[in-house]
Amino acid sequence: MCAAKDTKPGFDTEFVGCFLKIKLRGEIDHHSAAAIRSAIDSTLFAKRPRGLILDMSAVDFMDSSGLGLIMGRYAVMKELGGEVSVLDPNPGIEKIMSLAGMERMIKIQYSNPEARSSQTVTKNSAQKNRRSLKKEVANK
Repeated sequence: MCAAKDTKPGFDTEFVGCFLKIKLRGEIDHHSAAAIRSAIDSTLFAKRPRGLILDMSAVDFMDSSGLGLIMGRYAVMKELGGEVSVLDPNPGIEKIMSLAGMERMIKIQYSNPEARSSQTVTKNSAQKNRRSLKKEVANK
């Protein structure tokens, strides 16, 4: 049971041990979220994994429907006695999740922590550059 792999439009499912790993692809918006949510929930209730890993490495865009998708799966897994983690979100998705306060409830993990730290350094440098530019413009 814990070794099955399945592919559906917008995502793939795979069991890693007794954790369900969902590799999401493309865009998660109000057009796609309902179908993804329904398919994931069916699998969660049928297989009852110990945890859910949402692999976001192939997600290009996510709006508030994606946040709802994640939080809803958090609620389902909590009901089932399991946990949820998000794997490899891009910086934009990580920012949306952070602004929503999701990191307090859901683990955000990176398969390559070194790449993550270089993204953070680049992001922090860009923020410093924007602040410097704003100061220069304000002083003119």
